[in-house]
Amino acid sequence: MRGLYNASGSMLVNQVRLENISNNISNLNTPGFKRSETLVRAFADTLLYCIENNQEGKKSSLPVGLLAQNVAIDDTIFASSDGGLNLTERKLDLALQGPGFFALETPRGVRYTRDGHFGVNGEGVLVNSQGYPVLCETGTLVLQSDQPEVDCQGNIYENGERIGRLRIVEFTEEVLRKEGYNLFQAAGDTIPVSSETTVVFQGYLEDSNTDLSRQMTDLIKVRRSYEAAQKIAQVYDRLLSRAANELGSLK
Repeated sequence: MRGLYNASGSMLVNQVRLENISNNISNLNTPGFKRSETLVRAFADTLLYCIENNQEGKKSSLPVGLLAQNVAIDDTIFASSDGGLNLTERKLDLALQGPGFFALETPRGVRYTRDGHFGVNGEGVLVNSQGYPVLCETGTLVLQSDQPEVDCQGNIYENGERIGRLRIVEFTEEVLRKEGYNLFQAAGDTIPVSSETTVVFQGYLEDSNTDLSRQMTDLIKVRRSYEAAQKIAQVYDRLLSRAANELGSLK
């Protein structure tokens, strides 16, 4: 039975890994997307004991060895490495290179993104593709047109006059978690710091940092591992069925 449990556990782990790889590949062309990676952990080993009668007729236990338990997904993290730059020549397309993130005002609180495909809503507010306002150092920013100038530090100019600076932040610890729609949420009461090393590129979008060739290689590995575990589970299932049907009929 232990082999059957180990095989089923391996299948469940590989199913999660397969879903994660599929999500990475499907977002290959999503601006600023950060690929996810799964971390696998093993259950704690269990020390087995053999119980037997000693010379005095009393039961005693002797250690036999360690029993390897199953595996499970421990966590899913994202790779923070920079993606390449894709030239669009659009004034409101902004790409980041470095550890920083754009800050957005959403109904659920402040969220963070690397997707710099911005626009202007009907009120002239700078927003992202979901319509969430992009935060600057003084709050939201109202533009007079969709043709501002943005320098490498995130300062925004209209008609030669500086009107604000983008709030570009970074985190000293790995506290960000993916939330969906290419957004990240900071854990707990984490307070980000202003990123002074992140460079802003106007007229560019950051590509996804997903490596297609690596993802396809991992996909093949996961598929073969899943199939191997599936065959092991089928073998154990046949053995258990045979034991139930044949051993019970022996006289």
